[in-house]
This record gives sequence, structure tokens and C-alpha cells, in this order.
Amino acid sequence: MITARKYQPCDKQEWDRFVRDSNNGTIFNYRNFLNYHLTRNFRDHSLIFQKNHNIIGVFPAAEVEEENQKILFSHPGASFGGFIVNRISYSDMDELLISFETYCHRENFNRTFFIPTPSIYFREPDDTLEYALLWRNFTVAENYISSVIDTTGDLSEKLTAIYRKKNRSSTYYDRLVEKNDLRLEWNKDYKQFYPILLENKKRHASLPTHTLEELQKLNDLFPESFHLLMVYAGKTPIGGTLNFVANDRVAIIFYNMIDYRYSRFQPATLQVIETIKWAYRLGFRSLDFGVSQDPHADNPLTPSKKLIRFKEELTSRGMLRKAFTKTFRE
Repeated sequence: MITARKYQPCDKQEWDRFVRDSNNGTIFNYRNFLNYHLTRNFRDHSLIFQKNHNIIGVFPAAEVEEENQKILFSHPGASFGGFIVNRISYSDMDELLISFETYCHRENFNRTFFIPTPSIYFREPDDTLEYALLWRNFTVAENYISSVIDTTGDLSEKLTAIYRKKNRSSTYYDRLVEKNDLRLEWNKDYKQFYPILLENKKRHASLPTHTLEELQKLNDLFPESFHLLMVYAGKTPIGGTLNFVANDRVAIIFYNMIDYRYSRFQPATLQVIETIKWAYRLGFRSLDFGVSQDPHADNPLTPSKKLIRFKEELTSRGMLRKAFTKTFRE
């Protein structure tokens, strides 16, 4: 029999160990990541699923109130999460979802909303979870277009493909760097990076997901998982890319930002090319280039065609990022 219970602080070590060894766990699911927020308070309501007293799944989540409804929400402090499982049989997955629904009914949740971990993060390909969700009448509430760069195969072939898509010669970017005294440097200088990030978001009438203090705290909590690449023209910072190591298979280009006064130097492209080289060195299978929605459109799911095209020129392919929901009571 599979049972569901609420996470307690004393479960932290066992929770983190399960996430580390799971089939689809990422940095977003570790307790330190879920608890780091300095300016946002969440009512954590994460769940643990057990069979014969052993953990077979976890569900990072928060309790949210919207329009007088009590919602079990995929943890707002993480880009995605949903059900984190190991290699699991269909029978156990189905029973786990039954225990989840039973728990939600018992705790008077009106509905649930969650964003499952995309398939590229899985240690082994497995659609058991998604099929079980659909069979149990969970529905897809939202679809986001995301971009993924394959970082397997031959690096020189990958770079050649980028130059071809950009209609550039193999030496074009080398000459650009040399001619304009550009320098790419991996460092931890978030104070230099953050003003560039703020100005980029301001251009799109938005704010960064993280404050400067949160980025610094995350770096302190996960020093091996946060990698900041800065680009300088002489001594002037003109761009930066912040990459998250999600797990041993995938890294995320979370922020790729430039000072638009120096856009003629193409720092955004230089940063991604260097990040691709970095991903090859570290042996990642994929780089998650993130979603590409148009923040100014009436429909928040509207694709940003210009951004998608930029990512495609850097050899990305499209991937759906789905959000599931189910109503338990009106």
C-alpha cells in the first residue's frame, strides 16, 4: 500500500537523498533550493509517498489560496517539479496518484496545479508518469515552448552548424573578440552581472526572477551548480550568462543578458557558444535554453518568434513544457 504524508523538516536528509538518486530529480527539488527565498514566503505543503516505509516519490509543493480556493501548487519557488520518482512500475505509479488524490480530498484542496520535470532531465526515458496522469484524468492546463541544445556528439560539428545557421565563417567570432578587445571570463561577480540583468528585464517591462541577494545565497548554497560567464569589452562588463547545473545530465541557460549599447559585439551569441563549449567539457547531454513566450501578448502562452529563431540559430530544438491540473471540488 502506498501512503501520502506531508513533508516535515526532519525528513530533509532522506528527501534530498531520494531526489539525488531519482530518475527525474533536479536542483529545483532539493530542500535548500525550495527554502532559499528571501523576499517571498511560501506555505510549504510538500508530500512524501511511501511503500513499506520506503520513499518511492516526493512532490515539492506549496499551499496557495486563489479566489477562495485552496490549491496544492507545484512549488512556486521552482521552475518545475511535480512528482519526483525513481524507476517505478505502472502499477505503483497509478497507486501513488490514487493516494495523492485521497490526500488532497482529505485535506480539502479544491484542485492541484503542477509543472512536471521535462523529459530531457530523466536519467532514463520513461513516460509512465505522464500516461498515468492522463489515465487518472489530470489535464494539461498550459503548454510552453522551450528550447534545448543537444550537447552530445562532436563539438566541432556543433560549432560548424552554428556558424552555418548564423551565416558566418568559422573565424568570424574569433576576429570579433580580437578586434574589439573582448574577454570571456567565468567568475562569481554577481554585482557586475545584476545591473545588466535588471536593465534587460526593464526593456521587457518585467523584473528578474531572483534578487541579487537570492542569487548570492543560491551560489553559497550550491557553489558547484551556479556558473556565471561574463563578457568584457576592455574592463567594461557588457553581458553575462548564468547557468544552473540541474543534474548530472542537463544544465540550464537561465539568464542570457547583454548591455544593448554593445549589441554590435554580439555578446549574447558569444556567451551561448562559450556555454556550449563548457557543457561539452563537463559532459552534459543537454542545455535547457528555457521558454520563449511573449510577455507583452494578451495570451501569456504566445510564442516569441524572434527569441525562438535566435535559439534555433544556436542549434536548439523545440520541447514542450507542460502544466497539469485536476479539480477535486468546485
